[in-house]
Amino acid sequence: MSLRHDRRTFLKQALGVASAGISVPLFAACAPGPQPAAAPTTAPAAGAAATRVSYAYASTNGLHFVATVAGEKPDLARKFGVEFDLLTTTNSPNAVNALMGGSVNVAAVTPDSAWPAQDKAPDAKQLFPISDGTPYVLIAQPEIKKAADLKGKTLGVSALTGGADLAAMRIILAENGVSPSDYTLVQAGAISDRTAAMKAKSIAALAQLEPQATILRDAGFPEVDSANNYPALKGIHSVVLLSKTGFYQGNADVAANFLRAWDAITRWIYDPANKDEVIAIAKKTMGGSDAGSEAVYNLHVTAKSVSQNLRINEKYMQQFVENQKKAGATNLPTDAMKYVDSSLVAKVLNA
Repeated sequence: MSLRHDRRTFLKQALGVASAGISVPLFAACAPGPQPAAAPTTAPAAGAAATRVSYAYASTNGLHFVATVAGEKPDLARKFGVEFDLLTTTNSPNAVNALMGGSVNVAAVTPDSAWPAQDKAPDAKQLFPISDGTPYVLIAQPEIKKAADLKGKTLGVSALTGGADLAAMRIILAENGVSPSDYTLVQAGAISDRTAAMKAKSIAALAQLEPQATILRDAGFPEVDSANNYPALKGIHSVVLLSKTGFYQGNADVAANFLRAWDAITRWIYDPANKDEVIAIAKKTMGGSDAGSEAVYNLHVTAKSVSQNLRINEKYMQQFVENQKKAGATNLPTDAMKYVDSSLVAKVLNA
């Protein structure tokens, strides 16, 4: 059930979906979650051919640690008869579009970027959490000393209509008395692109992940706030896995093996014996210094932002909705769980 696509193919598919009326917003948000699920039970027979599962995600960063490790250590997934076929899309709305347009089997998205598309295509469901909490910091130009100083400034985001970084920044600013009408947003690209925009002084501030946050601090850009200072940004699922029933029900064995592989890779990441290798993978794939790579590990593994419990938590989803309200979003669902299908997780991890 693999679909392998280069960027040009993806962009054509995404534009086609957008022109059909499926457009998506997005926001998002490190905190300990519920206890991990039971370990997977069975795996395919050794030597069986691996099936590629095409996977769209914004960019290689700590929010997508499992997929990043799967790309660097494919044998971890091959034990379960699957391989990750990775496609970067710059932001979450584009990942949603890739899935809805049929370019990929699954997509890593923020819940709110998926809701409008799911309203149009009810066969698309959120299956399990990928990242919990909000491991972002707010970094600004040297002359800016605090978040409140960003009134009247131009801020850089991954997508104008959404992005995990956008929600983090909006909520941090709202907590400091800065409303959406007080600043201007510009689309500044993925993580490294936004760092470049800061160095070029084309934006006044951004919400950034590690190791890019360390790169900016080392270059003299101050960290003026952190999402970890705000309880509302901790107990949420910031990124979830989206798929369609045609894949996860129509190819039930492949989907089950993908989930088993995901759970096994998560456990590998959290095994202290693998810490040095996880940090080395972070440095290789995300760039930055040794200190920046260590910061990636601390934010996403030590602080448990990589989801360990693969059952979507209703309280986390409701807090996510409340955060969107605080960030100024409208047309929010009264019941975010209606977009969730936990049957695959229940069947595989309770087996």
